[in-house]
Amino acid sequence: MVKMNSPEISKSQIKRDLQELRTLAERLLGLSIERINALSNKKLGNALLEGKRITKGNARKRQIQYIAKLIRHCEPEEIQTYQAWFDPDAEKIKFLKLERWRDRLMNDQAHALDEIFTTYPNVDRQQLRLLVRQAITERQREDDDNVTNYRKLFQFLRGLPNT
Repeated sequence: MVKMNSPEISKSQIKRDLQELRTLAERLLGLSIERINALSNKKLGNALLEGKRITKGNARKRQIQYIAKLIRHCEPEEIQTYQAWFDPDAEKIKFLKLERWRDRLMNDQAHALDEIFTTYPNVDRQQLRLLVRQAITERQREDDDNVTNYRKLFQFLRGLPNT
């Protein structure tokens, strides 16, 4: 969130931050209607749907300003999520992180499981242990054609919140 009256932030920095929010607002307007409807922030979702409908110059600019204002009042984590949707490297980084988790689970099962259970206390422990055992068994058979459990483990990790 941008603090307007904060003495340690220069006026120029505030303007750059607000321009970033306007740019993010314009990018969010490019999202599909289904993705907009899936947003948890309904007020922002409604503003985006209205913005998709508006095509005239000044009216569209005002709507973008309004959307940027709504984004400014969102939680920082929520703003980072929106920005990550448009960062081409974010998906790649997430994918690599999930691969590292899967490899750690298969090589150092006990420590990796403890870490996951600590990080995600609501995870289905039985399902995760089963998938890890099946993926390890699959790898020990060295059947390159059959990697379904290896993929299922990755999909399970992908379904964890904030991974």
